[in-house]
Amino acid sequence: MFRAILKHVAPLPKLASFDRYLFIGPHPDDIEVACAPTVRALTDAGRHVSFLIVTDGCMGALDPKLFGDELVRIRREESLASAKLLGVTDVTFLTFQDGAQYAFEEAAAAIAKEIVRLKPQAVFAPDPNVISECHYDHIKVGMAAKMSMNMAPFESVMQSVGGSGSHSVDALAFYYTDRPNCYIPIKKTFSARRDALLQHKSQFDEQGINDICMYFKLRSTRFAFRTFRGMCDGYRALAPVHMHCFPEASEW
Repeated sequence: MFRAILKHVAPLPKLASFDRYLFIGPHPDDIEVACAPTVRALTDAGRHVSFLIVTDGCMGALDPKLFGDELVRIRREESLASAKLLGVTDVTFLTFQDGAQYAFEEAAAAIAKEIVRLKPQAVFAPDPNVISECHYDHIKVGMAAKMSMNMAPFESVMQSVGGSGSHSVDALAFYYTDRPNCYIPIKKTFSARRDALLQHKSQFDEQGINDICMYFKLRSTRFAFRTFRGMCDGYRALAPVHMHCFPEASEW
């Protein structure tokens, strides 16, 4: 009864109801892997979507001889091509080096500055609290996104990290999550994941793309049975009220 009342007075955000979105990727391909059908659904509906890529992606490619500045250049080109295909033309690249050798507090300050600049209503980022997640760039970027939620709304905090202005978001949504609580139908846009990943030739061969798409097809079908809304992408969403001193939201 208590939880039902709390959910009524502090409901989860309706992720598909906003006009401006920011998707944060640890690497140049993570947004597409996790969220491409959602992004395409939003842009098809006329919503404004921005991408923020936190690390330069310099550390990994199918070709082991490809790394460093040359790989950074290639991955930026791939990201821009992929984003354009999804209907996104607003892409920002931060300069943190791939490999997690940076402080997440610094990444949080950089993300908060972009939130103030771009003024999204909803922010998507990787879930840093998944027990099985071992990629520390994903963990750090997710932690940084969480921290930015308590930085961007306060001008005094932003000034302390060299920024200015302030902005509060209406929803934080985690992808790569094991505890989704909000779903976006993607039946009409499911193929966008394959289309987007085909642009990232430095990272994926045909078999790799097939494997990723099969996994997400199974996942999206599972959510279809759960929601009775057809194939869905699943996210763990929080409204501002849930983000501070509201531990029950961790159970929803």
